[in-house]
Amino acid sequence: MKIGNENLKLIHKKCEEFNRKMPTEIKMYYNVKQNKLKATYKYELVYSNDEELLPDDIFDAWFEEVKAKFFS
Repeated sequence: MKIGNENLKLIHKKCEEFNRKMPTEIKMYYNVKQNKLKATYKYELVYSNDEELLPDDIFDAWFEEVKAKFFS
């Protein structure tokens, strides 16, 4: 968690340095067999306006998305 938070701070710093918006969502997928990392970014609000979703609900949805994409 600590490393992830530090990395987000560095990403935010780079966005400011290059006068760019900070993504509101970053999804990263690492394929061990192919040694490849893929990332997708969104800049519009995704979940922050939803009062019913908790962080673990969002993580569970992402995890199911990854399982469906790579293990089906």
